[in-house]
Amino acid sequence: MASPRLKQWFTILEWLPNARGRQLQDDLLAGVITALLLVPQGMALALLAGLPPVVGLYAGILPPLVYAIFGTSRTLAVGPVSVAALLVANALGGLGAEPGSTEWLHGAVQLAAMSAALLLIMGLLRLGELANFLSHPVLSGFTSGAAVVIIVSQLPQLTGIPLPGDANLLTQLYTLIIGIPQLSLGPVLFGGGSLALLWLARHSLVRWLARMGISPRLALVASRAAPLVIVLGATGVSALGGHGLPGLSLVGDIPRGLPMPSLGFLGGDGWRELLPAALVISLVGYVESVSVARVLAWRRRERVDPNQELIALGAANAGAALTGTMPVAGGFARSMVNFEAGARTQLAGVITAVLVALAALLFTPVFRYLPLAVLAAVIIVAVIPLIDVHALKAAWRFDKADGTALGVTFLGVVLVDIELGLVFGLAVSLGVFLWRTGHPHAAVVGRVPGTEHFRNVDRHNVETWPHLLLLRVDESLYFANTAILEQAVAARVAEQPELRHVVLVCSAVNRIDFSALETLEQLADNLSRSGITLHLAEVKGPVMDRLRGSGLLDAMGGGRIFLSSEEAVEYLGTRVPPKPESTGD
Repeated sequence: MASPRLKQWFTILEWLPNARGRQLQDDLLAGVITALLLVPQGMALALLAGLPPVVGLYAGILPPLVYAIFGTSRTLAVGPVSVAALLVANALGGLGAEPGSTEWLHGAVQLAAMSAALLLIMGLLRLGELANFLSHPVLSGFTSGAAVVIIVSQLPQLTGIPLPGDANLLTQLYTLIIGIPQLSLGPVLFGGGSLALLWLARHSLVRWLARMGISPRLALVASRAAPLVIVLGATGVSALGGHGLPGLSLVGDIPRGLPMPSLGFLGGDGWRELLPAALVISLVGYVESVSVARVLAWRRRERVDPNQELIALGAANAGAALTGTMPVAGGFARSMVNFEAGARTQLAGVITAVLVALAALLFTPVFRYLPLAVLAAVIIVAVIPLIDVHALKAAWRFDKADGTALGVTFLGVVLVDIELGLVFGLAVSLGVFLWRTGHPHAAVVGRVPGTEHFRNVDRHNVETWPHLLLLRVDESLYFANTAILEQAVAARVAEQPELRHVVLVCSAVNRIDFSALETLEQLADNLSRSGITLHLAEVKGPVMDRLRGSGLLDAMGGGRIFLSSEEAVEYLGTRVPPKPESTGD
């Protein structure tokens, strides 16, 4: 029997022995349904990244198998994802290579290799909680902006109107509008028809089938298989003569077979230039994957290990590099499909990978006449749910700063650059955090009559004392905010001429750094010279442990540490020391 430590690293040792009976049936069905969705999506996302369609199929073979060995999420569907594909295209476009060329493919594999290395290093260093530093507003703004950029990038395939690739979004939309008279019949018919059918399949097919008496599980299979059916149907129409329509571009010949493992990506140049893009791909892919995995795990009371997920996704990207494909991550849409289809263990991902491998080995010639407009429609329908207008409205209503961070990220991605947009959002988010922690809320509190509760004097009718000030600091104290604390105390001292005791209520203080400690010592000394004694109340244990070894307790002189604000009032409420006479100079 494998040890718990070994199972922690190789999660396959935990779930594989339990794959039997009804659970096995559920995984088999979920794997089939997810594969039906992944085949057309994989080819479409490869084209989005500027790569041959078969590369998207390769991304759905070895990476999911590797993830199943190490991953802790039972339902996360690992493979090509839209945001990573867009980031790959954006990064390689700056190197001067041509989409679809050998150099372009080599760069994509390099990005997968660097993403693998970065994720594995972070996993070994146990940095899984880094995902928490990319706030939800920034991530939402980034994915929404990326979705808009992706949709616009597919419009040439849907309309036949070429758009300037190096222009911003507004210029591209203007070019599209003035080019409407040049619409091509082939892309419009195939692309527009596929868009309509895919939209109906996503939003109405299950409901229609249910009304016809079809079982919910069979209706789900039909709904998820719809994209592949539409792709095959459009390919058939194209092969029977539709490919002759004006302006219609086809996928063309797709090599049949499985990817051969190779370390050829280790050679060549461009590693340094691609490193920033690899870092963004790794971070965004990991955050998106873990976010989806956690949501799905909560629904079944399961657990996801963020640090092990770094290892698993790093290993999956290493598999992607080894088989010559693009960076991978856990896709939101496919993971939801996998979950809803009933996946119980990572075996569902293994089955998906096997079926995608069979498609790459046997059926790629079928897609020779597949119109690119149809794949563009598949991409657009897949990324539309990423545009989260509700998040912007909710963030703006709840917190204008978070709404601003979301909006800045979105506009930066859409109007400037994908990676710079993320940097802009992170900068705004970090700036807001620093401003807030550097300007902590400090409330003068008093006692609610007849209770032991203490509340803000500006919000409640409370008892106060002319010789006693209780000041509650609602933030940990560090170098950036101690001056604000000094100013708050100084202002109250000037307003209360009879003041003899100042009690800092530290119920919200989780940490005091060295700069804040020195400030508190100086504050105690300054108050003492004015005949005022500094006290502390409600100090947390870890903070108190550090203060005992410092000079603050000596600097406070006769100051005390009270367990509660009530204890401070009971002790100091009747103690009014005489005001000292000035000693002069």
